[in-house]
Amino acid sequence: MTILELVKPRPDWLGALQIALTRPPGVPERRSGDDPWKQPSTERPRRISDDLAWFRDAMDEPGEHGLRPIDDTATVAAWEPSDPDLVPRLARLDQRGVLAAAGFLLHEPDAVRAV
Repeated sequence: MTILELVKPRPDWLGALQIALTRPPGVPERRSGDDPWKQPSTERPRRISDDLAWFRDAMDEPGEHGLRPIDDTATVAAWEPSDPDLVPRLARLDQRGVLAAAGFLLHEPDAVRAV
């Protein structure tokens, strides 16, 4: 079971945005030749900042974005993804350090981490 946990009293959205807008070390700019008017070839957001925008909306309305609150915990707040397709999206935010910068932890089973 994957669990998303808020570990700070309030999310730090500005800190998360700073991390999302910073290109990882050693990664070249890959959109310099893209045509902005061409239809995207993938369904998932192309930029981590798009995932962050989705995540910000999901924290405002978790039920509408597939996150089920977990009650009776000692944490500030915790959610469980009700849709398995959300786990890779949350994992991308976690791998880039965006979740940590915002004050969240993602607890994943070992099988999910291997994927």
